[in-house]
This record gives sequence, C-alpha cells and structure tokens, in this order.
Amino acid sequence: MEDLYDQEIWEIDSSKCTYSCIFRCDKNINYTPGYKPDTDAYMISQSYNHSISFESAGSARELSLENLLNPLHFKSITLSKISVDNREKEKILEQIFKYELSEPVKNFADRYDIIFGKRSNFLWKWLGLVYKESGVALSTVDPKLLESVTDTKILFTMFFSILDDVSEFYKDENLMENMIGIISNNYDNRKIRKNEKLIFFKELWDHFQNDIKKYPRYNELEDIFNYDLNQMINSVRFCYLMNKKPEYMNLQEIEIYESYNMIVFLLNGIDLMASPDFDKKDMPHLRTVFWNAQQMARIGNWLSTWKREIKENDFCSGVIAYALSKEIITIDDLNNLKESELIRKIENSNVVEYFTKSWNKRYQTINNYKDLIKSVDINKYLAGLETLIKLHLASEGLK
Repeated sequence: MEDLYDQEIWEIDSSKCTYSCIFRCDKNINYTPGYKPDTDAYMISQSYNHSISFESAGSARELSLENLLNPLHFKSITLSKISVDNREKEKILEQIFKYELSEPVKNFADRYDIIFGKRSNFLWKWLGLVYKESGVALSTVDPKLLESVTDTKILFTMFFSILDDVSEFYKDENLMENMIGIISNNYDNRKIRKNEKLIFFKELWDHFQNDIKKYPRYNELEDIFNYDLNQMINSVRFCYLMNKKPEYMNLQEIEIYESYNMIVFLLNGIDLMASPDFDKKDMPHLRTVFWNAQQMARIGNWLSTWKREIKENDFCSGVIAYALSKEIITIDDLNNLKESELIRKIENSNVVEYFTKSWNKRYQTINNYKDLIKSVDINKYLAGLETLIKLHLASEGLK
C-alpha cells in the first residue's frame, strides 16, 4: 500500500499546480544544479506554479516532480531484490546534493569546470557518497585515513573521467595519447606547457601520486596497482576504437575490456594501500571479488547512462553491444535512426532482464567468497554494492 499511497500523494501535489513541464531530450543534463537548503525548504512547502526543468531545478524534490509530470517519467526499476521508487529516489538525491566536498576536491572541481566543464559537481558529490558512505570502501581501511582515501578516490575518478571523455565524448585520439603518455611517464614537457588541458591533467595526476605514496602499503602494492592502471588504459583505447569502428563491437569483448572503465580494481587498490591490517593471503580471492564487483558496477553504470551516451554518439556500452548481438538494432540504425527511435527499440527489448541476471550471478559469486576471505568484511562489501546499484538507478541521466 505504501507505493500506492505515495503515488496518490504525488498526484494530489501535481493537481494543485499549473505547470509547463520542460524536458529537452537534447539537453546535456550533466549540468545539474546543487542542493540549496533555503530554497528547497521553501519549494517543498509550496504549490508549483512555474516551469520546471533540469536547468532550473534547485532540489531533488523538483527533479522528482519533473520526472512525474513528464510523459517519460521515471519508473520504479527493480534489480533482483533491489528497487528504487520515486520516494527513495528523492531521498537519495537529497543526500547527494547535501554532500560536502572537501576544499582540495572543490579547488580541483572548480578548475575542472573552467577547463573541461562536461561534468558538474553532482558527479563529484555522488562519488563522495559512494566512496565514503555506501559501504564499497573496504572494511580494512584505517579509519584515520578514510577522509583522505575518499578525496583521493574522488580526484582519481575525476582524472579518469577526463581521459574517458576525451576518448568517448570528444573522440580526440591525439589528446588521449598525450594523456596516456603522462600516466606512462612518457611525455614531452613542451607539449604539456602549450595545452591547459594537459597541464591540468598532469597536475591532477601528480597530486594523486603524492597522495597514494603516503599510504602505509603503497610500496608493497605498487606493482599490482600499475598493472591495473595498464588495464584501465587498454579499456580507454578499446572504447575509442569501438566508437570509431562500431562494426567491430561484440558483447563478449565489451564485458571484458570495457568493464575496466569502472576502475574498481584501482579504487579498491587504493583502499588496500591504506589498510595496514589487510592479509595478503586473501589477495587471490579478493581480486576475484573485485572482478565480479567491477562487472556489477559496470552494469549499474550502463543501465543509468546509456540513453545519455546515445545522445552523445558514444556507443561503447554493453547495452548497445547486447542490442547489436541480438539484432535488436543494426549498425545502420546507429548511423541513421533518430535518437528517440533508437532508444525506443532498445527499451522494448529484454536488455534490462539480461543484465539483471548477470548482476545477480555476480552477486552470488561474491557471496560464495565471504567465508574464504578472512581480513575483509565481504558482507559489508556486498551491502555496499547493493547501495551502489541504488545510487546508479536513482541518478539515471544526471551524471
């Protein structure tokens, strides 16, 4: 009855107001405004008598209302026992808007906004909630280092997002390879000095390197971390190639190589560097857990971003690869169909069911390791992955 009651309340709220609901399918809704406590408290208590859009929305309340009024409104999505309805979506979005970024992260975010500007503070706040409060940070992280580890992971994800966007959104191979050269310590300083994007990228990389070198087990785990960095680089090049030549795309390679775009091995590798009590005997089993968690995170990301990515002509996605492999769409469709028609064809398929089954299978695989891994709380980690999928689903189209 709760869901029905919630629906009736929303209907009453919407009937009290006059509105013109704006939903621009071509709008890059990464530019989502931050939560404003004063105006939000006012808006929740008032009838809505103005146009609502992702450009003007000042709170999760307004975003949820837009999703309701809009004919393409958000529907409750269920993944196994995990579901997100409008009420929980609103609650999650409020948590994200209220999350406070640290000063170092704010400084980099402000500069990022000037130099790149593709992603808004919504993403960095979303990441802060994920890394600090969702439960996906390993239980072994020294509590005294948790704030530092959270900031380090947000900034590393910002760093990777830049590289990922250069590959998949801007599709600038030359800039992509120059950035990879910085990671590989194979770069020309003269090129960097002439390009503000490369200057910022290198500063962010240097800051990250200085951060992780302070953690107690950096030297011990540096080799495996560098290996995982190379897997990340390979995924970036892979996606660049798939977008350039989508006729090469297939589901198996997408699920293997593109999953490293989620950088789970690297993020949990940072956790391990800050984990003085972690037992290295658990590493083989734990890396198996990371592999499955990375696939789960990838599925959550695919299901919450594929429509936006279609609008950006970014087709390196498991959703697209599945649709192609099952002949739901064709390569010609990618080139010739309107975005709305392409989205409709995929939505009318069983793509969500396929990835739901895959997510559940990965979940059970991790669950099988909870008694084999002694130094890390796998139950907490699994609960964190459940929270993560909710955070993905609740923020569909906003990051």
